[in-house]
Amino acid sequence: MAGKRKNNASGDLRDRINVAALIEALEQHVLGEKEMTATQVSAALALLKKTLPDLSEPVRRLLQDRDAAGAHEEALQELE
Repeated sequence: MAGKRKNNASGDLRDRINVAALIEALEQHVLGEKEMTATQVSAALALLKKTLPDLSEPVRRLLQDRDAAGAHEEALQELE
């Protein structure tokens, strides 16, 4: 049972993280509108990694599929 409570607590914590505020703060920092220490930036990025899905693999696959489709289309055009 203790494990279940920990999982629920983790889920609750993720629900309480204000992703929009983190993104806004980081954007303001990048644009020079807000000062943030390296620790604050690292903490914000770590929280975002915990709350947002990692899209690097799906994006890589999409680009790879797009490249393969383009090569296929070129091969078909050469046959005509």
